[in-house]
Amino acid sequence: MKIAIVGPGRMGRAAAQAALDAGHEIVATLGRGDSIDEQSLGGAEVAIEFSTPTAAPGNLIRLAQVGIDVACGTTGWSDAASEVERTVGKAGTGLLAAPNFSLGVAAFTRLVRHAAQLAAGVPQYDVHLHEAHHRHKRDHPSGTARVLADAVVAALDHKAAWRLGPPEGTPDPAVLYVSVTRAGDIAGTHVVAFEGPHDRIELRHEARDRGAFASGAVEGARWIRGRPGVFGLDDWLRDRFT
Repeated sequence: MKIAIVGPGRMGRAAAQAALDAGHEIVATLGRGDSIDEQSLGGAEVAIEFSTPTAAPGNLIRLAQVGIDVACGTTGWSDAASEVERTVGKAGTGLLAAPNFSLGVAAFTRLVRHAAQLAAGVPQYDVHLHEAHHRHKRDHPSGTARVLADAVVAALDHKAAWRLGPPEGTPDPAVLYVSVTRAGDIAGTHVVAFEGPHDRIELRHEARDRGAFASGAVEGARWIRGRPGVFGLDDWLRDRFT
């Protein structure tokens, strides 16, 4: 594939290297201040977008307008999702927006969902979620943590919502609290724990480096190329685990 990298930060650079290692061609690398048009894209067949929550919506809209399918790993831009989706639909292009492209995280997400469904029958186990990333990550909680929290709340009748914590004062038993660490160069850690009166069940995913995210983004780009519509993590996972 001929790939354009939009957002040459840590993840963008890692995705570019993963694409080259897999035999693909990087025909454009576009950063802040660069225009997105047919000339600057250098004949790209698909784009991988890893920018910032403020830059991503404009990037995705412009890529759709010039007819480029996109695998987007940027999170934190949900407020602009409707406008992006309308533009992609009108353009007839494809957008895969996933908070995490790691196969391990994909499997972990399914395990957490299943564990939460089992925990629905034993409400004496209280659940909480913690995520940790490097000090430069801007959004919190992470997109992956949001997906995990939504899955847990959907499975548990006694949890009505999730909230960034820890709580002030006495915790609300109807709330799933999500705590966050931003420190060092942590690639990504997510922990979902079920605390019982006599024991603890913990599910944990810890990324050793960004390699899994980067190679997954390349796979996401391959998947979305030539596939019109707006797709999310579950759509992609359905194909990967069937």
